[in-house]
Amino acid sequence: MSKYTVAGLVSWLFSALLLGFQAIAAFMKMEDQMVWKSLTLLDFLDEGHLTWIDGISRGTLHTVIHFIVTMPLYLLLFFIGILFFIMNRLTTRR
Repeated sequence: MSKYTVAGLVSWLFSALLLGFQAIAAFMKMEDQMVWKSLTLLDFLDEGHLTWIDGISRGTLHTVIHFIVTMPLYLLLFFIGILFFIMNRLTTRR
């Protein structure tokens, strides 16, 4: 296995674990209804580290970066794993 395959599998593993822990946490807090809280990069990073996003002009790049920072972390890890698998496929020569 190449390093890209291992990185993709690890990313998918962390994505599945995070999704599982979020589901368990949602079921544990069930009083009248289930409450789902998705974790994002904003939950882990200090707001001071993300002020550079506001400096980007309002355009496609700003929209894409804002979308990536605010998307659920388990989805971000899943798509990063897909990117690693694509990189593995592109770097292997047969």
